[in-house]
Amino acid sequence: MKTFFILGRNPELSRQEILEFLKARNRIHKEIFFQDNLLIIETNEGERFSIQEFGGVMHLGEITFEGNSEELREYLEKNEIIPSDKFSYATFGNQDTQILKEKFKSEKKKASQKHGRKLLAFQDGHKQENPKADFYIFLHAIENTVYLSIATQTYDPKEVKKRDMQKPIRREILAISPRLSKILINLSGAKPHDRLLDPFCGVGGILSEALIKKINVYGIDKDKQATIDAETNIKWLTQNYKIQNKYKIENNDSRRAPDLQFSAIATETPLGKPLRKKPSDNQAKQIIQNFEAYIIPILRQLKKVKKSQAKIAITFPVIRNLHVDARKIAEKSGLRIRMSPLLESRSDQFISRDLLVLI
Repeated sequence: MKTFFILGRNPELSRQEILEFLKARNRIHKEIFFQDNLLIIETNEGERFSIQEFGGVMHLGEITFEGNSEELREYLEKNEIIPSDKFSYATFGNQDTQILKEKFKSEKKKASQKHGRKLLAFQDGHKQENPKADFYIFLHAIENTVYLSIATQTYDPKEVKKRDMQKPIRREILAISPRLSKILINLSGAKPHDRLLDPFCGVGGILSEALIKKINVYGIDKDKQATIDAETNIKWLTQNYKIQNKYKIENNDSRRAPDLQFSAIATETPLGKPLRKKPSDNQAKQIIQNFEAYIIPILRQLKKVKKSQAKIAITFPVIRNLHVDARKIAEKSGLRIRMSPLLESRSDQFISRDLLVLI
């Protein structure tokens, strides 16, 4: 069985999220294709995905046809691919969509092809149409093999946004988004009923998303007000979403994290104070150096309190294209790099972040 994924604004990060998600659950899989925002994964028959589990997937669906161009024409002549008489559709892939237009015309269907007025900006600078349509069709050729599928799941941000906007305490500037929270959790390999640590929990963004995924959580923050706010948010979440999993929030320094042998660690480190103007090269260099000195003793403690093969999905600040020396940090902390840093940035931010996984 093969499944296609249309990935979001940071395709390589989304790809890693999916692969780590599968590895953590010991699901047999093989990567068939990855390019731009397109990914095809082969799994055992009957494998099921829930798109809401991921932070970086826009659409997904099981591949329904695989063959050459002539076989595709024969398949389309014999099979109805969209069971509706009037609909809009959008396509992803490298194939000419004329064959689809002819197919719908022959069936006397009122089908309108949608193109994205709003473009989705990707990490590497190129832009992808982000259309809104009734159906999303994957039509892509790899060498002489053509793949066809209809998306069976499309990411719905409404519930996530509602949950984020309605929680009692929000921190606009310092808070991590639900999207990145989900990605970090999946990169950490945390599964339902595992115990996950967030040593910089803030007001509980990562903790909340982990609880939704049925993961037990333990949050630490040295900012007392942040832990009070996190407790308020988590209580609201448990009441409104019938959360049964365990949680604990502690006002403490992460260098004194308790030795509970955590199954996973996922966290957004303090990326520094919000900058109102672009820092000079010297200022940026100093911020990065201060962070490196700060994070090493914390990572040494995190190594002690996690299971030996448990992963640490973490963010490091990036300022004026200056990156934290992840290799040096890992070496001095007694850790190894499992996933090399991947940049997550926006053009309107002075401080960006690298996401990486340590073990």
